[in-house]
Amino acid sequence: MLNKIFSILCMAIGILFFANSQACAAEIVIVLDVPTGRFSEPESVYRMVEKSMEDVLGEYKSYEIIPPSETENYVRLYREEHDLIFSTGAEEDKVTERYFKKADIDNICKHFRGKHLIYIRLTNTKPRLALGFGLLYASQKTNVVMDYRIWSNRKKDFTYMKRLTAKGTSTSILDYSPSTAKSLRDGLKKALQEITDDEIKIRMALAE
Repeated sequence: MLNKIFSILCMAIGILFFANSQACAAEIVIVLDVPTGRFSEPESVYRMVEKSMEDVLGEYKSYEIIPPSETENYVRLYREEHDLIFSTGAEEDKVTERYFKKADIDNICKHFRGKHLIYIRLTNTKPRLALGFGLLYASQKTNVVMDYRIWSNRKKDFTYMKRLTAKGTSTSILDYSPSTAKSLRDGLKKALQEITDDEIKIRMALAE
C-alpha cells in the first residue's frame, strides 16, 4: 500500500515538474549574429530588432521572448568553443566567417528551451564616402546584408528564410563627418521594415 502511495506521489511530482518546465520554456529565442564591434551602440540595435518583432506579432498572440541582449553572451561563447569565430576585417576582402549549421542552431535553441529561434545574421560592405555640391555635404553609404531565419524546434528545420540587402546612408553638412554607425543603422532599419512587411509569413512560420 505504501509503495503504491509512494509511486503515485512520484508520478505527481514528475507531472508537476514537467508542467513547470514547459511553462518556463520560452516560445521565441532571438539571436542577433553580428561581427564584434560592428555596431557602436548595440543596445539601440537590440531595440530595433525587438521593435520589429513587436510590429510583426502585434496583438496576434502573446509570446514569451528571450531577446538578443540575453542571448548574445552565450552565442559568443558557443562560437569560441566550437571554433566558429565570426569577425570581419577592417579592409574589404579580408574576412573570416564561420557559419552556423542546422545542428548549431538546434543546440542554441535547446539551450534556451525555445520552441522557435529567430536567427538574424548581419554583415555589411565597406562604407563608401561621397562628396557633393562643392564639398558642401558628404555622405557615407554601406550595404547591410541580413539573413533572417526562423527555426522550429519541433520540425528541426527552418520554417522561414529570407536574405535582404539594404543600402544605409549617413549624410552630413559642411564640417561634420558622416557616421558609419548611422549608415549601418539606416540599412538595418530598412531591412527590418521588409521583414515587418512579411508579417503574415512569419506568423505562419511561428505557428509551425
